[in-house]
Amino acid sequence: MKKNFFSQKTRSLPLQWVLIVPFVLQIFGAVGLVGYLSFKNGEKAVQELAKQLMQRTSSQVNDHLSAYLAIPHQVNQINANAMRLGLLNGRERKTVGKFLWQQMQVYDLTYIAISLPTGEGTGAGRYDGKTVTIDDVVPKTPSLPKNATTYLTDSNGNPTQILATATWDTVNEIVYRTHLGSINVPAV
Repeated sequence: MKKNFFSQKTRSLPLQWVLIVPFVLQIFGAVGLVGYLSFKNGEKAVQELAKQLMQRTSSQVNDHLSAYLAIPHQVNQINANAMRLGLLNGRERKTVGKFLWQQMQVYDLTYIAISLPTGEGTGAGRYDGKTVTIDDVVPKTPSLPKNATTYLTDSNGNPTQILATATWDTVNEIVYRTHLGSINVPAV
């Protein structure tokens, strides 16, 4: 009598194994598939969130930088208009110095100045990042080689004491020569 090979193998596996093994394989397969899909979706969500955060941060930085960099141009335009209208006379350096000092109190600038083609000029600056000083520049001559004076100021913008003196040739500075024709201020 010949025994059937398949029936012999089937009889040798207990019924518990026949029922449990496929069930366990299905559970591990389902859990593994769900875990893999969850991981991939989570990874995709994190990447999307990071992309949105980077775009938002970049947009905010660009907006802040644009607003910050517009301030010097606006202040220069205000000053040019004040000179054109005769409200500000560039030769009255003490008045201009105090006016620029006042602008430094309002705007977050490092330095602001008005220079004339004669070599005269006045400026206000924060050389140390906090204290606003006033610079007064007269035309450079052989008898006056140190023609620029920096003054400490009181709480009203009045010069109180000399902080430093230096040689400054306004009309030969590249910034002055580059922008000389860009603002049409009447000669005073």
